[in-house]
Amino acid sequence: MRIAVVCSGWHYPAHFYEAMARQKRLDGMQIDLFCISHRNPSFAKEEKKGRKFGRGLRAKLDRLLYKEIASQNLIEAIGWDYKEYPNTIGDWGNSNQWLAEHDYTQYDLLLFTHDDNLIIHDRLFADIVEDGAYKDWDILANSPGMPAGYIRGSFEFFKPDALTKLGGKFDLSEVHLDRTGITTASEDIAELYDWNAGGNPTNYAILQLGLKVGYLSPAYRVSAYCIEGERGYISNTHGANTQYEEMGLKFLKENKVI
Repeated sequence: MRIAVVCSGWHYPAHFYEAMARQKRLDGMQIDLFCISHRNPSFAKEEKKGRKFGRGLRAKLDRLLYKEIASQNLIEAIGWDYKEYPNTIGDWGNSNQWLAEHDYTQYDLLLFTHDDNLIIHDRLFADIVEDGAYKDWDILANSPGMPAGYIRGSFEFFKPDALTKLGGKFDLSEVHLDRTGITTASEDIAELYDWNAGGNPTNYAILQLGLKVGYLSPAYRVSAYCIEGERGYISNTHGANTQYEEMGLKFLKENKVI
């Protein structure tokens, strides 16, 4: 079993990179780690310097996620293949840059993920493979998107056959915003709104092709393995989605996972 982790490098919490590097491996399992960087970690360190977190569970999780900002040296030292690319389109734009230079068919599973995700379990890969249920899906998302069933490019496993059916890359033809050369971003939701259109062709193709999509959790952004950041932080939330995130956080807290 050979797995590729293809991460969009932008926020650089050391917790994410270290948690991925120390995931449990089953016998014969190989996990290759790739950071597709759209800015050097030094920009993230400066951006997040002096960041104040409030009170409450979400702030606690953000403090854990950003206890340390990873440097390029740290990322490479713990086993990641780090490479900087033009900051064209985020999310699956990073994924396409990796796909253009690597043979994805050499892998049994590929995880495309943001780096502002809080990994809360060290058996992410081991459980998915050992359970055997992964044989029943083509794509496995951390949680249902919004609207339900819409995957958003933040944390999804793809089988190589599914990628082949999708054309071997992600169709980003509906995106018009290019941020090449830009190394900053605010938490304003509208700033990168155009990039949300990047998921439309892929989600439409998934329906047309009849690809089977599974989910690690019914709660938006939250599973027993990963809590997804929103524009960099667990604390950020869209009003329409908050109740579904809170459902997952409440479950994890009651079961002493967080």
